[in-house]
Amino acid sequence: MMTSIRKWTLLGVTLALAGMVGCGDDDVDPGVDAGRDSGTETDGGGTDTGMPEGDAGDGGGTVDSGTPCEGETIMVSADITSDTTWLACNTYILTAPIYVQDSVLTIEAGTEIRGMGGANALIITTSGRLEAEGTAENPIVFTSAMPEGSRAPGQWGGVVLLGEAPINVPGGTNNIEGLDPGEERGQYGGTDAAHDCGTLRYVRIEWAGFVFGTDNELNSLTLGGCGTGTTLEYIQTHGGSDDGIEFFGGTASIKHAIVTQTGDDGLDWDQGWVGDAQFIVIQQGPGVGDKGIEADGLEGNETATPRSNPRVYNLTIVGGGQMGQEGMRLRRGTFGTLGNAIVSNFGMGDCLEIETSETVRNANAGNLVVRNSIVNGCVERSGMPSYVRISPTEGDAVTLTADWASMNRFGTDPMLPAAATSVTAPSFVPPAGSPAAMMAATVPSGGIFEAANYVGAFAPGGANWLEGWTAFPVPAE
Repeated sequence: MMTSIRKWTLLGVTLALAGMVGCGDDDVDPGVDAGRDSGTETDGGGTDTGMPEGDAGDGGGTVDSGTPCEGETIMVSADITSDTTWLACNTYILTAPIYVQDSVLTIEAGTEIRGMGGANALIITTSGRLEAEGTAENPIVFTSAMPEGSRAPGQWGGVVLLGEAPINVPGGTNNIEGLDPGEERGQYGGTDAAHDCGTLRYVRIEWAGFVFGTDNELNSLTLGGCGTGTTLEYIQTHGGSDDGIEFFGGTASIKHAIVTQTGDDGLDWDQGWVGDAQFIVIQQGPGVGDKGIEADGLEGNETATPRSNPRVYNLTIVGGGQMGQEGMRLRRGTFGTLGNAIVSNFGMGDCLEIETSETVRNANAGNLVVRNSIVNGCVERSGMPSYVRISPTEGDAVTLTADWASMNRFGTDPMLPAAATSVTAPSFVPPAGSPAAMMAATVPSGGIFEAANYVGAFAPGGANWLEGWTAFPVPAE
């Protein structure tokens, strides 16, 4: 049995609303267009304390391009039911779980959204859509409403996108975890494989996660039944209390994503996710993190269809070297192809584990493959490094396909920089002479994929696509 790593927790954090005094015009429309010289930081940094400066409405409304933006702090307390734009010159504070229904929420590049406590999350229902397009210079930042320096995991809910693409739950629909199971607006799943949950591009999500109950937790970014119309590019989740990114079924794909210092798993999928992923970084920390990837079919029915069957290429997964941390745990009947991965620094845990008999059968049949990857720095068992651990539930024989046996390089040093384990200023770009420059699998064509003839998320000696829009703040003690 694997030992679960402890999660960061936050005890007794509250934000008092009493005594707040508005500093602007109470009649300001929070959806007005920007007249732009507000003096407000637009890059998610700034020196704001996190405490609200004024109350300019509930966050609803539409764009009025003829009215200058006043640079307000907007307390968002009401659901969004008409097309709404949030402006970069304002700061938006979620004071309740906010559901977007029958409408589109557009968020400008450089906007900062802060969650105030507990389950306060931004939830895009199946009838809504989120268009959050930041830039490398001006990312959109979702963070805690606590002052900088006082932020820590689990201080608000996170971002939830719900769609109508297929899932393998009986009946074809389900209620997303982390919310009240009786909340109808939390339903997802259906038959529209092309459903569009919206766009997240150059977006950071920090300090999120909320425990509603046992095994019922909000992640930093939760995607339930999102379809191929959804765009997910250049996304960072940091310091979440649960998973960094989790796909509950659906067909959505993701590209250029990084999960850092999350309390549980980095990338998690289940319920029949069949999307693609490329250029993924997962970094665990000392005492922080469980599995880099946790991959499942459907709990309780491992052969349920559609089978989870993603194609994931060009990953870099760096462990924190702590007990219980694993690089990948592949279980509960998942299919999938994971190619061109670097998995390193799991000196007290398995780098790769195939768990349950159905999953072992999938690997034996070639339906679940890790290929053309570099696996190094794994725990030793019986005096030998545990590169791949097989954990069948029925004593199944293991005859892994040739891709597993001959195309992976076990025990090869990928030559990641020392800063790959830094929690404040990480770097994952290997030098030009790294073995990662050789023996890469050919990346599939079409969809989100682009040619990348190297192993890992970065070309050896190449550019660092994390620069300019990511951040690595440390949690409050």
